[in-house]
Amino acid sequence: MHKLQLLYHGNCFDGLVSAAIFSRFYREKVRPQTEVVYRAMAHRRGDPYGTDHDATFFAEDNAVMDFRYSPSPRLTWWCDHHISAFLRAEDRSHFESDTSGRKCFDPSAPSCAGLLGRWLSNEHRFDTRRYSDHLYWADVIDSARFASPAQAVELKEPPLQLMALLESGLPESLLAELIETIGAKTLHDAHSLAPVQRRLAPLLERHHQTIEVMRERVRLGRGVAFTDLGDTDLYAFNKFIPYYLHPETRYAVTVTASPTRAKVSVGSNPFDRPDPLVNLAELCGPYGGGGHAVVAAVSLPPDELDTARRAAEEIVNHLRNASCTSPMGPAGPADV
Repeated sequence: MHKLQLLYHGNCFDGLVSAAIFSRFYREKVRPQTEVVYRAMAHRRGDPYGTDHDATFFAEDNAVMDFRYSPSPRLTWWCDHHISAFLRAEDRSHFESDTSGRKCFDPSAPSCAGLLGRWLSNEHRFDTRRYSDHLYWADVIDSARFASPAQAVELKEPPLQLMALLESGLPESLLAELIETIGAKTLHDAHSLAPVQRRLAPLLERHHQTIEVMRERVRLGRGVAFTDLGDTDLYAFNKFIPYYLHPETRYAVTVTASPTRAKVSVGSNPFDRPDPLVNLAELCGPYGGGGHAVVAAVSLPPDELDTARRAAEEIVNHLRNASCTSPMGPAGPADV
């Protein structure tokens, strides 16, 4: 049977919804009899596709959704909206010279899923009206268009609980089941899956514990909230907690450590966006990170927590120096 490998941004609501919509499109409009192999991708230092892109894209068709570009001729479909989509300048040139009509990029799009839905509808005659709820929540979640910090943190709506569950990390088998369910049914159907419900209760309890830990640890200086969770097992956390606890926060920087990576998460307050805004993707770039102008991250190997902390210190100091408000007074390296 024909095989499609679908690589997507893992542990991400937008990435999962993008994968779900594309897999449905492919089976309905491109090749109905297809085995789809899903592969969750994570940003890391260096090239996420390895040294041999052609070997990574092993299937007859290979698609990448909500993740970095590859110039490999074996990459047949691609859609992304990240500013940091191109690892090298020549990769951008390669994309711009593509005439296949199967690759789409727009860094101004609120979500990859929303971009994908419009592109497939306009250019490939795929009816995406059934996905209106999916696309609405992908835009809300990926561009942080929440009604309030409380909505983002209290997680009352099922799509927001799915967001939190995905960010906690899930086995590939459940991710594949979620993608298939989201593509064929509703977000509420995905939320109702038995393995999802089994994981949600303890996850939400842990979420409330995380709020209290961050309440104790967050250090606010010149509008920048810094939290070091590197000595805890709280490596999957709600990125909006700093703004919920301290609405005056302009930027939030958090260090976490998991068995697979040390990470610096960097965000700007979506409820009171700094103006002028420091481009966070560019700020994280020299450390091997990337993302969007308003939210970005640096991922390092798990044994480089000290390196992550040093990167976080430099990022915090840069943001504090760029900030024009001073709610907690001057803060230097010692405050980190």
